[in-house]
Amino acid sequence: MYATTGQLSEHQQGILSTIERACSCLSVVASMIVIATFLSSRQFRKPINRLIFWATWGNLMSNVATLIAESSVRTGSAALCQFQAFVIQWFLPADSLWALAMAFNVYLVTFKKYDTRRLRQLEWKYGLFCYGLPFIPAFILLFIKSKKRGKVYGESVIWCWIASPWDFLQVATFYGPVWFVILSIFAIYIGVGLSMYQHQRAVQKIITPPLDHESHTQLSGDMELGDIAHTSPLPGGSSHPIEQPMLLLPSPPHASPEAGMAPIRPSPMQRSSGLNQTSTLQPRDGGSYNTSISGAYMRYALLFAFALFVTWVPPSANRVYALTRHNEYLFGLTCASSFSLPLQGFWNAMIYITVSWQAVRALLRDFGRGLRSAFKLNTSRLRDG
Repeated sequence: MYATTGQLSEHQQGILSTIERACSCLSVVASMIVIATFLSSRQFRKPINRLIFWATWGNLMSNVATLIAESSVRTGSAALCQFQAFVIQWFLPADSLWALAMAFNVYLVTFKKYDTRRLRQLEWKYGLFCYGLPFIPAFILLFIKSKKRGKVYGESVIWCWIASPWDFLQVATFYGPVWFVILSIFAIYIGVGLSMYQHQRAVQKIITPPLDHESHTQLSGDMELGDIAHTSPLPGGSSHPIEQPMLLLPSPPHASPEAGMAPIRPSPMQRSSGLNQTSTLQPRDGGSYNTSISGAYMRYALLFAFALFVTWVPPSANRVYALTRHNEYLFGLTCASSFSLPLQGFWNAMIYITVSWQAVRALLRDFGRGLRSAFKLNTSRLRDG
């Protein structure tokens, strides 16, 4: 691996291998927590968590490769080297595609008014896309070789991957597509953010005058505003669909995590405003535009994108530096790459825990009660004995 570049000492190689394996172990533990809690409790099966759950399987597979570290080169096993390179090429970029799927969900919720049922129907398509697309180049590269450069998969910098003589393929089939995906993700978030900002301003213009009138309407509790299309009479007797605010209350405690927000009808006092409303507010098919749902998707999906950004900046910077210095590598940047890439599963687990914090607290409380009950039972048995 390092004979190709001649830039790293044996001591540095050992440090890199230790970093890779330590971070990989942390990621594996975090991924197992995600899988165990998701399968054991419905409280963790929120729409956002479902994509993290499916992405976690790819994180585990990539950690299988990163746990091998430089052993594939040190042992001289060609089969192990090819396996490690193939798995890295397949599953490491798949994580960025799952982040793109999350961003696309934000787009669908915001602009296409998708509800959780319709989003769940897309999951198998996301799976084919996120794992099927990177599989194609990873599989093809297994069979490419030349007399001058040898096989594509071989000794690289921190493990077996695309060999240095084929380094242009690292950009063409790995870093380039990943950064295209990352930029696409941020483009979606910028578009959604602008749309939500414009929507909030429009809603404020509609609801501010009624609140200033003599109705003295008082709204208690934490309410969210969404808009809904309905027909109101206009001067001249014609009717046209216009956007009017609809009050939404948080779901009752018995509602499922996917239930979203519960619509309520405005009271007579709330309806007595400067807006001449004669129609009943009814949600559109598939659910109304809900800024709270869109905001939740936006918030957690941005965490997903941030983790992706943190993961890919160090190895990308290391690759750019090597290209400008004829395959010379900085040990600090190489350490950062060894640290960031194996931690994909860990970052996804942190987002999963953040999204499911209430469920995590409930699980910890139940676990604590179980420990206390077991302790009291054992104590009473010892006293009786």
